[in-house]
Amino acid sequence: MSFSFIHALVGAQQARSLALRFARSTRRVAGLLICGAIALNAHAQALDNPFDQTINDDLQAQAQAEMQSGNGKEALTLLNELVQRDPRQAGALLDVAVLYCRLGERDLSLQALARIEKQYAVPPNIEKLISIYRANTCTPEGSRPRLSVSIGTGVTSNANFGPSNPLVTFAPSAPYSSLELGPESLGHSDQYVESALQGELPITALPGVTLLGALTDRQYRTQHDFDQRTATLGIAHQKVFDHGEFDNQFTADLLWLGTSVYQRNLAWHSAYWSPATAIRTALARAGIDFTLTDSSYPGNSLYNSLHAELRAAFQAHIGQRTTVLLFAGPAWDRPQGDRPGGTRHGYSGWFSVDYDLGRHGQFEAVLQQNTANDAAPYYPLFFGDVAQHQTLRSVSLRYSYPLQRGWSVYAQVSAQRVSDTISLFAYTVRDGSIGLAWKY
Repeated sequence: MSFSFIHALVGAQQARSLALRFARSTRRVAGLLICGAIALNAHAQALDNPFDQTINDDLQAQAQAEMQSGNGKEALTLLNELVQRDPRQAGALLDVAVLYCRLGERDLSLQALARIEKQYAVPPNIEKLISIYRANTCTPEGSRPRLSVSIGTGVTSNANFGPSNPLVTFAPSAPYSSLELGPESLGHSDQYVESALQGELPITALPGVTLLGALTDRQYRTQHDFDQRTATLGIAHQKVFDHGEFDNQFTADLLWLGTSVYQRNLAWHSAYWSPATAIRTALARAGIDFTLTDSSYPGNSLYNSLHAELRAAFQAHIGQRTTVLLFAGPAWDRPQGDRPGGTRHGYSGWFSVDYDLGRHGQFEAVLQQNTANDAAPYYPLFFGDVAQHQTLRSVSLRYSYPLQRGWSVYAQVSAQRVSDTISLFAYTVRDGSIGLAWKY
């Protein structure tokens, strides 16, 4: 397994965690029924079609019933559908803003408030109420633990990360001109069963502090030497203030291949995000992201290293359904021993798009590219003055369909291509999986 693959795996987990925690730094508020009774000027107009008015009244009634039952997410789905059907439903849009705040989604709440001010003539008393919610950090009182569990099955084209080219060519001065790899060293397809458990536990006595934990497991049908298990423990702190948001996260990771520990990571992740700004129908923010990872390999300490990434960050909620997330910046890797090739430098890039289909599920696309260039020739005896230049590119598509009570089904496909100036380290992996997930 290549160095770049491991860091891509860890980087993907960090980016997903950050995206999921984007707007969770908020305080519980009251007044949902008050907002439901508010009617702004634009809402006073009656619909031309009485049948449409009946549908709208029914959606409003269902949303109020869900709110009274404590089902905020279900109420949001109904209210967003109501606003989409009839943009004049300003009262429903204000309900949406308050519900988002109650659920801890401060940035989505701000986006809804910005839409109200932009699209409607807001009375002074409602403007005052909007100001109160805009200043609210929307952190739910007594935040509940978060837990997600998934299990699935899939197939991969390359379970053992075998090279794509069986012929390895050496430098003219090498003892041998080339080497042809045996079939056992090339990529092997296989089927697998995978599972994951992730949790977050807010510490009530320490506002903004959360304990993190995760377990993942992938068991192959035949390639058991490449069974993968990871365990993660960590602590995160999030501070929201007038000039933005500051996040810190410390984690410890273990990765097993087969029955042996392959890699240990100790990581510090820090990020600053600017306040969200409304741009037409989008709510966007920018930031800077830094990660420092100490990696050790119990089976071969020669490859122990210190890895650093400094990336510009951008996130935007576009309209009611789309969220984009972008990270890009330089990366450095300094060995702690005499690793072949010496110090590495390159860059990392991550781009994701989430599209919320409401009752019909959620679609997610992720693109990633990392590079790592050695400062010195890799192995002069066999490869001459060739330095290892490696590029990892990956794409994944995931669709989730909600069932009920937190359950959902998902389907996912992904492809990863690692190119390298030394063909021995170049490979391709294609995966496809389906499964069942549950969130609390």
